This record gives sequence, C-alpha cells and structure tokens, in this order.
Amino acid sequence: MKSSISNLRFTIRISLLGALWLAIGNAALLAGEESAASPLPATLEGTVLDAQTGQPTACAVTITDAAGRVVVESAAFSAGFRSTGSFSKQLPAGRTRIRVSRGFETKAEEKEVVLEAGRRTAVEFRLARIVDLRRLGWYAGDSHAHMLHGERTVPVSFDDAALAAQAEGLQYLSLAQGWPLQEPSPEKLEAEFVPRSKTNCVLTWNMEAPKNYYRGDAGRCLGHCWMLAVRGRTPDGQDVIRLLQQASAHDYESDKPSFANFESHQLIHAQGGAAFYTHPARWWMGAWGGQGGYPKQERMRISNLAVELPLDTLLGPTFDGVDVITGAREYGADAVAFELWCLLLNHGYRVAATASSDACFDRPGGATPGVARTYTFLDEPFSLAAVARATAKGRTVATTGPLLVVTLDNQPPGCAFAADGRPRRLALAAWAGGTDAKGLTRVEVRRNGQPAHTFNFSPPSPSFTTNLLVSESQDAWYCVRVYGGDAQRQRAISGAFFFQSGDYRPPPPVPARVQVTIVAADRGEPLTGTLTEVDYHAILPRDGRKHEVRGGRGVLTVPGLTRLRANAPGYQPLTLSPFLDYPPLVQFITGLRAEDLAQWETFERVRTLLGDVKLVFALPKPAR
Repeated sequence: MKSSISNLRFTIRISLLGALWLAIGNAALLAGEESAASPLPATLEGTVLDAQTGQPTACAVTITDAAGRVVVESAAFSAGFRSTGSFSKQLPAGRTRIRVSRGFETKAEEKEVVLEAGRRTAVEFRLARIVDLRRLGWYAGDSHAHMLHGERTVPVSFDDAALAAQAEGLQYLSLAQGWPLQEPSPEKLEAEFVPRSKTNCVLTWNMEAPKNYYRGDAGRCLGHCWMLAVRGRTPDGQDVIRLLQQASAHDYESDKPSFANFESHQLIHAQGGAAFYTHPARWWMGAWGGQGGYPKQERMRISNLAVELPLDTLLGPTFDGVDVITGAREYGADAVAFELWCLLLNHGYRVAATASSDACFDRPGGATPGVARTYTFLDEPFSLAAVARATAKGRTVATTGPLLVVTLDNQPPGCAFAADGRPRRLALAAWAGGTDAKGLTRVEVRRNGQPAHTFNFSPPSPSFTTNLLVSESQDAWYCVRVYGGDAQRQRAISGAFFFQSGDYRPPPPVPARVQVTIVAADRGEPLTGTLTEVDYHAILPRDGRKHEVRGGRGVLTVPGLTRLRANAPGYQPLTLSPFLDYPPLVQFITGLRAEDLAQWETFERVRTLLGDVKLVFALPKPAR
C-alpha cells in the first residue's frame, strides 16, 4: 500500500512539473508571437525648409502611418500637427505618407517613405512659394478666431495660437474672447502677444463684438461682428474690452440692458478701429432654452443672422464691411452673404468684402485660423492700423484658397473711376492655392453682381492671367470671383472697382421721425419737458441736442443712432431708444430670415418703420 501511495505521489509531481513547463513554454511562445507582431517602432525625423531662404519654416504636417492613422498632437487640430520646421515621431514600421503645407501661397509637398522597425529615417521638405503676395503689397490675415469660444474641451495656450498662425502663413491673426488669462485686459493681452509676434506674423487681440442676442435669446440674434486695430483704452482710461462686453448680450443674458450693434460700432470707430459683420446668413436648428427664463425647446431656430444689418446700413452704414465667406463649408450661407454684399453695392453702399474663419481653438478640430482669410492691399508699410484703414476702403480679396491679384488701370479694388466711356485695363492674375491639388476651374468677372466674362478650365489650370478692356458711361461696379478644384470649398472674391458718373455721394443716413408723449407714470397726465438726444458709445452716453416738448406731445426728427432722454420738473428722467423701445421695429428686425437680408424690400420696410416711431415716456416720481 505504501509503495502504491509513493508511486502516486511521484506521478502527481511529474504531472505538475510537466504542466508547469508546458505553461512556461506556451507563455514564451505567446511572448514570441507578440514580439513578432509588435516590432520596435521606427523613428521618422523631418526637416521643413523655406525653399528661398533655406531656413526652417513653420508648417502644418499630416503624417498617415502604416496603419492608416493620422498623427495628431491636439484634438483642436485633427488634420495633423504644427511644426516649427523640424519634428521627430515614433511610428509603426511600414509605408508612411507625409504631407507638409504652409497656407495658401506655398505649394504643399507630399512624400512617401517605408519605415523600418528600430531604424531612423530622415526626410526633408523644401516649401516653395507659388507667389509672394506680400512683395506685391497684399497681406493675409484672420480677424475672427477664438482662443476660448466657450466649449473649453481642448486646452489651448498662446504658444499654440502663435504657431498655428505662422504655420498657416498669416501676416496677422487677431484672437478674440475669451483668453486663458485671469481678468484679461488690453495690457495683459499685449504682454502675451507681442513677445510671440514676428515681423512676418503679428499676433493681436480683438473681439467678436458686438456679439449680441436680443435679451439673451439665441433665436433673436442681432448679429455678430469682428473688429480690428481698436485702441484698448478710452481717453479717460476705461477698458474697451469690458465696455464692449457690457454692450453685448450673450446666450441667456435676458436681464442685461439692451444695446444696439451700432452703439458698439460707434465706440469701435472712436477707438480707431473698423467693424465687419461676420457669418451674416448663418442659422441652424437645435435644442435651446431652460435658462434665462426661456423654456426648453428641443428644436429651435438658433440664429447668428445679422438681422440688424439692414437698420445699420440705413443709419450709416455704421459698419465697414461684411464677410462674404466664413469658414470653408457654409456654402448656402456664403451664397446669401455674397448676394447681400452685391445688394448693398447696387444701392450705393460701398462696404468691403471680407472673409474670416471663426476658428475656435478650444473646440475639437476647430483650431484652423486662416481657412478663410482676407488679403488686404497696402500702399504703406504694414501695421494693423493700416490694414484696418485699407480693409474698410475695400482693398480686399476674400478667399478659402485661390490666390488673386486684380487691378484696374494699376489701381487695387476699392478704387473709383470716372464713367467717361474711356477703356480701362482690368489686369487679372490668379493661382490655385497651395493645398489645391487640382487647379483653377473657373474665373468670373462680374458687373453689378452679374457675370460679364467667364473663363472655364477643363482640365483645371494651376494659374491664369488675362487683360480685359472695360469702359463705362454710367454708374457700375466690377469684381472678380475665382473657383479652385473644389468649387464650393475653394473660392476667392475680390473687392469692387467703381465707375461713377459724378462725385460719389453715399446715400444719406435715414433719420427717425418720432412721435413722443411725456406723461406722469402715476396719473398719466401730460408733462411739459425736454428731450435730449443721447448717443451711446457701447454703454457710454454722450448728450447732444435738446428739444422742448410742451403739453406732453411732440414730433421730432432725430438721427436714427440716437436715444432720447425725457426730463420734466419733479420727475425722474427716462431714456428710450427709437429702435429697441419701439416694438414694431424691434420685432420686425429680430424676426428676419436669411433670405430677407438679400431683399431690398426688407430695407424699405425698415425705412418705413423709422418714419413712424412712437415713444411714450412715463416718468416716475423720485423715490422717497
């Protein structure tokens, strides 16, 4: 019995030992298989040089590895990463594609390499310019980009923004609210941007202002603007950032006092800047509400529409231009924006044609400044103030890729000529943008917004030049449109050239004719008093002319930009706006649709409403 037990114990020990060795062998085999399936990574080292100078240059890099994955460093830029001119990446072995670009004026380059496991592969790119537009006096910039738009789902730094601007070949980038600073001020922002600026890439702050939702209602947006070259302090030292923020109502700010966009425009101009309406025809359907006293809605029209623009046009215009392109994918909205611009020009309002990206660095995939940009022609040394002046004059090209230089008798867009019947030379040169692998497909010369000459290219052409003789004996205007390989995504629009039969006189500002009633709030009896015209620069009031009103009633014709403050002895004063406090006008304006903006009947309806404003000033007794 003992022998049997010993034999059994020996057999069990042998079996356990065999099982152990089998497990060890299997583990080693699996480890070997895993090692064979996951070899050492390969190293890719890249150098990107400017072909002209031979120096490293900032760029955007798209690496597609052997598994088909795009290498990214931040969710904010999903097309790859930005580089100062050199990079090193650990990648899977195998066939790898590298594409390097630097904005629109530089030809993108692409190479394919086979990486070997555990080995280093070096690759060099030399980026050559298609055309150096700066040497011709044209400077590219984007004045509508947000560091912190509100999503805040991706961290962003000032260095990130600076490198993005350089990599996209921008001469200047204006970064709007918010910013990664505690209590930002103009001085704090300049302290961040100036050290990061270069001679060929200047960073500055600005604001998407006014950015105004009437009573905080995203369905009743008055419109958004961007500004450029605004001094950060008023003459008495007040912070312009704070003033403009207080004059704008954002989502759900229903308790905030209402200010018109044109009141912010007046401050912007007083501070040496220029203001431009952006994405004027943008809207979408989505969920909204549940805050600010507004009920929750699962499907509401959410508006970025520039519905105040018809009013601001008739009153001034109080703005300097309008984006005919915003971003690269708002095809329908951009089409309406172009129609709107043409409509304004056809009625004598010479506002500039601009473009901006609405890039958002804190949004996934949003850090793409310059995807839509404005080129501005300068006949003086570059400065932001010079860009603001020239852009407001319409010396512009708006583009999402194609490059365009067009002159009339050697003068840039925005210039005017006598309609004397003399032939004048329209010189046009266009190039496909550096990221367009196909080429130009169409060029249009438009007269009063309608095609006058069209050139189609099949197959697409990398460039196009022509000279046309143009003569006019009556008022007219011309612009040029260029289309790239993707006619929707790649477009350029020049500013306008004007022919005039006499001295140009813009349409006079439309006044407001106001029927006023001044009464005691407690008893409703008429009061004799005075009405003072008050102009607002954002939230800052400035008194103007005074009008005496006897017997509590009167009719005044005043500038449409002004508010009126009623005073009567023994009563508290009250200020009302012919726009914001006259329900028929404010309801009509805030109810406009995108298609209404491109119809002149809309403007005429606003003119009619301005001619019959009724304001009742019910003055309360002073508080005891």
